[in-house]
Amino acid sequence: MSDRKAVCETAVPLTPIAQAFKNERVRRHLLASALISSAMFAPQAALSAEGVIEEIIVTATKRTENMQDVPIAIQALDNTALRELGISSFEDYALVLPNLSFKSFGTPGSATIYMRGASEGGDGNPSGSTPGVGLYLDEQPVTSIASNLDVHIYDIARIEALAGPQGTLYGASSQSGTVRIITNKPDPSGFEAGFDVSGGGTDGGEGSYSAEGFVNIPLGERAAIRLVGWTLEEGGWIDNVPGVRTYALEGGYGYNPNSFGRTATRTNAQFVEDDFNEVQKKGMRAALGIDLSDNWTANIGVLYQNTESDGLWEHDPANAGENNIQRFDEESSEDEFTQLSLTIEGQIGNHSLVYAGSFLDRQVDYITDYSKYGEDAYWVPYYACDYSATGPNIATQSASDCTSLHEFYTEDNDYERNSHELRLLSLGDGPVNYTVGVFYQQSTHDYFLKWNQPFQSPNRDVDGIRGLFFRTDQEREETQLAFFGEVTFDFTDSFSGTVGARWFDEESKVKGVVGWGAALFGVNDTRTNSSESFDDTIFKVNLTWNVSDQSLVYATWSEGYRPGGLNRDPGLVTTAGTQSWQPDILTNYEFGWKTTLKDGRLRFNGAFYFMDWEDIQYTIYQFSLSACCGNVYNLSTAEILGAEANVTYLASDSLTLSASAAYNDGETTGNFILPSGLLAVPDGTELPNVPELKANMLARYNFAIGDSNAYAQMSYTYVEGSWSEIRLTTRFKQDSYKIINLRAGFDRETWGVDVYINNLLDETADYYVQPRNYEPTTVTNRPLSWGAKYWMRF
Repeated sequence: MSDRKAVCETAVPLTPIAQAFKNERVRRHLLASALISSAMFAPQAALSAEGVIEEIIVTATKRTENMQDVPIAIQALDNTALRELGISSFEDYALVLPNLSFKSFGTPGSATIYMRGASEGGDGNPSGSTPGVGLYLDEQPVTSIASNLDVHIYDIARIEALAGPQGTLYGASSQSGTVRIITNKPDPSGFEAGFDVSGGGTDGGEGSYSAEGFVNIPLGERAAIRLVGWTLEEGGWIDNVPGVRTYALEGGYGYNPNSFGRTATRTNAQFVEDDFNEVQKKGMRAALGIDLSDNWTANIGVLYQNTESDGLWEHDPANAGENNIQRFDEESSEDEFTQLSLTIEGQIGNHSLVYAGSFLDRQVDYITDYSKYGEDAYWVPYYACDYSATGPNIATQSASDCTSLHEFYTEDNDYERNSHELRLLSLGDGPVNYTVGVFYQQSTHDYFLKWNQPFQSPNRDVDGIRGLFFRTDQEREETQLAFFGEVTFDFTDSFSGTVGARWFDEESKVKGVVGWGAALFGVNDTRTNSSESFDDTIFKVNLTWNVSDQSLVYATWSEGYRPGGLNRDPGLVTTAGTQSWQPDILTNYEFGWKTTLKDGRLRFNGAFYFMDWEDIQYTIYQFSLSACCGNVYNLSTAEILGAEANVTYLASDSLTLSASAAYNDGETTGNFILPSGLLAVPDGTELPNVPELKANMLARYNFAIGDSNAYAQMSYTYVEGSWSEIRLTTRFKQDSYKIINLRAGFDRETWGVDVYINNLLDETADYYVQPRNYEPTTVTNRPLSWGAKYWMRF
């Protein structure tokens, strides 16, 4: 780390770019990037038109600015775009943002987000690495491992996707990008209200409905309250079909006392169900805005949401058929959270002072079938009889010492997070402007992971809990303190430079137990109560040239990071030399542009980039290093070459065309060799979970039907295939897919009707192929679906 800091403190190291252009892989990247840019620019040949594209106002730099004036690669969906696209969930907006990809673990809110191809494929274990993309709800970071906060998208001001490292302003986990969900705030200028009701169906599945509403009530001239509520139910389409599990060397205790030394079978008859993946979501948001004086304002908010789901959003086409799966236990989850927030903003002279504080309390619980693991995967030595027995010795043990291999898995997660930021922004007209601030956050994740064998002998129970066979019962706490700032100097009226830095100090604590308890030949637990601190400084340098009032180009060198942490096994100090893993750093070299052409009717933005990833945090299960746990190690390096672009063209008063695409070519640049000497991942391995190409196109035509305004719209998304994992021995190729959505409707200004057909081609998307050789099920999307929405505004 000290060598890297020394480089940062001297000069911006641009030489890797020059070296990279000698590489054949770079030349392929440039060709693909040129094709993306030229193809996307084609709409400018369409008919000329009057009118201009509306500005999108963003707060990406923690200032309120026109998106076209910000030298950052941003894709923003404002309130209008969110409504026109029918976006209501994470999956919806992820589909139309090409620089964002994800993998989902099979239930709502269980996704891990990636940007610009920076993915090592983390396994989602709560003891592992945090994601490399920061997720924000208003001013609060809500990033969590394999459990993104899937906020219902209604009455939302905008969603901003900031591509590339955002480490100086957004800190931990904004390593390759940041996604920000910004809610609508109370407005004292006038009363406003509305509601939306919708219903629809799914090919081969059940119906869905939703009801949403909001009201903005002025409280005099200086205050207002905004209330929002929603409830929805999404019908399932995946069937849990009949199946049989056959367990070798089944123990004598439990449901089959005559099976000792032979086999036992179990059916899933009691769990067979059509369309068993259903979700119910309800929530509310309340915010109070007060003008404390002519210069000071305060906003107080509370947001509550509860999501309950049954079944899984994955299927097993190879063994059970498309949109079918065989599960032998209950499958359900619940995600409930409450966020409290306070923002105070005021003007002091020619400065703005902002305090933003938030508290998040969240509980995520789920239960899932684990029986396939015991049937034909790892029944020796993990899940059969005495752990000291192998091979034929198992069959000679007494029945009371053997257990059933049938198993299910549960998780109880309790998250608490409070964050506070105080920042000062200059408001002057001089050549120097700056943003400086301090950030503090404390987050706690208390998790109880339970592997249950309901038919095991009572003398196998762990911690006195009936049927509990193995558990992880731990608490993970992270505390962050950071000082950050960015200073922009205008060299001329058209040329400026920005320097940014963030110093962070973090402490990570892990305490608790992993293991089988005392049931197996004495206490067989791994206990830890450890802490570790990390501190470092990351930097950013940007040069921007405003070529004209309507266009700019920029060059950026920036860094982002994921925080370090502690492994569950303190024995790694002996076997691996350390129990902790260090922050990993992503360095970005970027050239971008933003242009508004044809008298404001054409907007064309894009960027080329090269990113170098050091000390990659990588999770591995290796028993020569740790008998109890999967652990995280800093291993080797990778690089990503990429390009992204987006264009919007107002072809006429009636027709709007837009397109966006992202290309990423990422691979390891060194062997991932574990402390044991085992080669985990060879040099040149393609990074997983991120398509090399993702593109989206949209056409919207507005017209009149009598006295009504009407529209027809089509969107198309293409996602190229990717690998499910980074390890060559366990990964699967995920197929490419394309999604076409159609929408149409009319309105009479205060009310209207929208109709839609989603997934017109009935495409089955590989969101994520689970890297389990014994059960490679696939998380997938909703088939062809349709519906209608009626809305009113007051």
